Amino acid sequence: MWGTVLKKTISFRTQLILILAASALLIVGLTFLFQTFFLNDFYIRHKTDEIIATGEYIAESIGSDELESRIRERSMNNEVCVYVLSTDEAISSASSRNMCALGLLRYEQTAEILETTLKEGGAHLFTDYQVGRDEHQKAYIYARLVEDDDESTFVLVSAMIAPLGATIATLQDQFWVIAAIVLIITVLLGLLASYRFVTPIKKLNEEAALLPAGKYSGDIPRSSTEIEQLNETLKQANDEIRKVDTARKELLSNVSHDLRTPLTMIVGYAEMMKDLKEENNEENLDVIITEAKRLNALVDDLLDVSRIEGQRLKLNREDVSLNDFMTEIYHQYEKYCEAQDIDFRLELAEDGVVSLDKKRIGQVVYNFLNNALNYNDAENKVIILSSKKEGDTFTVSVYDNGPGIKEKDLKNIWERYYKVDEEHKRHHIGSGIGLSLARDLLQLHGFEYGVDSKAGEYSRFWFKVPETV
Repeated sequence: MWGTVLKKTISFRTQLILILAASALLIVGLTFLFQTFFLNDFYIRHKTDEIIATGEYIAESIGSDELESRIRERSMNNEVCVYVLSTDEAISSASSRNMCALGLLRYEQTAEILETTLKEGGAHLFTDYQVGRDEHQKAYIYARLVEDDDESTFVLVSAMIAPLGATIATLQDQFWVIAAIVLIITVLLGLLASYRFVTPIKKLNEEAALLPAGKYSGDIPRSSTEIEQLNETLKQANDEIRKVDTARKELLSNVSHDLRTPLTMIVGYAEMMKDLKEENNEENLDVIITEAKRLNALVDDLLDVSRIEGQRLKLNREDVSLNDFMTEIYHQYEKYCEAQDIDFRLELAEDGVVSLDKKRIGQVVYNFLNNALNYNDAENKVIILSSKKEGDTFTVSVYDNGPGIKEKDLKNIWERYYKVDEEHKRHHIGSGIGLSLARDLLQLHGFEYGVDSKAGEYSRFWFKVPETV
């Protein structure tokens, strides 16, 4: 509970400084603990290991010509005292610069050490062993028995363990000073880190709150690479939100326009047929049916977009004859194009079987054809629905000799809600979702697609379908 309250009341900057200070004090505290309370234990363990290692090393050298030199080497380097004794007399001895504890032993003490070593199996460590007559003068002595065929030899290694009380007291005094210095440095580092990292993050958070409204400015202090990359990502997200917001407003305007016109015509023709009996004819019914179909197609496009966004659109693939499929579409547009004096051509490659969802790829081709019909302002309009085979792949394309697409618009042509014409014109019917819907359906099929265009000359929308083997 208190942790939650503190998180809510203490700023991130303060939390950072407290965490750094606590970590620093923990490290200093652990160091203080080991260098004071446990220092003496570590020191004694180190010295006893050193004494035992020296004793074993000298024991291995018994009988060697290098015995004397090795005794001197170890005694001087490790500050220990070394005696090598036969049963009756000393063979060799050496001591460090310090007082040799073995030289202070009384005869009865030496005899006791040797006797104990024999009882303990030939090796024994004597701790806090009193040497001489002073009860405060104690040493650590390691005794090692070396036996061969001729005689028995004892190796004695000793060291005076100096009390560390004064050293520990000095370290304790130093650690309080070190702790204070570390604490001050930690606070300063915390303030520097907060300025370097926390301030930009705080500003980033304030700016991110404006993201839903598309008002993210990205104006934050320079900081780490990761924060700057996050800032760039949020900028891009802000730009996308603005684009989507603008596009949705345009969509609402476009759809409202596209709905109003056919609805107006349907209502107008229906009322005319109701009021004027002579207008109740097949021609007027055809107008109503055509406009109703236009409304239905628009609603279908919007529903398909919703299904694709919700990943609920399922493909029903089947093997079909590509030429039969394209010929069927061609006949649906043939009479309309003929009535509009449009040169509509069908150019087919050799036939082949392909796997696709006829309804969905039909929507793609319809969108390409409707786009060609809506935007073709050429005096002699030409639209070509064609297929071309390269290897085991068919390229299906829709060509028109209209005004083409400007290069600046090509990269956005597939984006949802995007319309090339900035002013909505009646003969340019569409809500701006046709090509994006075609793109999504082609991507669901896994088909490659694209557009080739030259402003003022032509446009060609295409996609590739692999032949089913």
